[in-house]
Amino acid sequence: MHHEFNNTFGEVYLFTVFDQPNNWIYNDWQGLLSPGSVLEGCMGVLDILQRTQCAYMLNDNRRVLGSWQQANEWIEQEWIPKALAAGLRYHAHVVAPGVFGQAAAEDMHLRVGNSFHMRLFEQLDDAQTWLREKQLADHQTALGE
Repeated sequence: MHHEFNNTFGEVYLFTVFDQPNNWIYNDWQGLLSPGSVLEGCMGVLDILQRTQCAYMLNDNRRVLGSWQQANEWIEQEWIPKALAAGLRYHAHVVAPGVFGQAAAEDMHLRVGNSFHMRLFEQLDDAQTWLREKQLADHQTALGE
């Protein structure tokens, strides 16, 4: 299950997929993101989340240019409650290079608060490792270990 979103120039700005082998939703955001593209992409991510009820998400912003902070209020008020209702519990976010992308991610992190566990990473490998650790801990808890 996946979605691909294109801007008005036909360029992909988001590829989102339920990565079944890793049991997480992977979002690959790219390029300059308008507020409208962020909202449209987030709704596509939410669709996959609602269908899978997956507790783990990996947001990869390494190829994002600029800031998407203008969408954070909508994400906080509209998207987060729906994502929580669909089962999201862990969100690993690989920040975009540059101060604007990092500032947007830090602002979102503050807005998330205690809603779900969110960590910011500079490296994809570190984000993947953190999600696997959370999955292992959840599995051990479920087994009563």
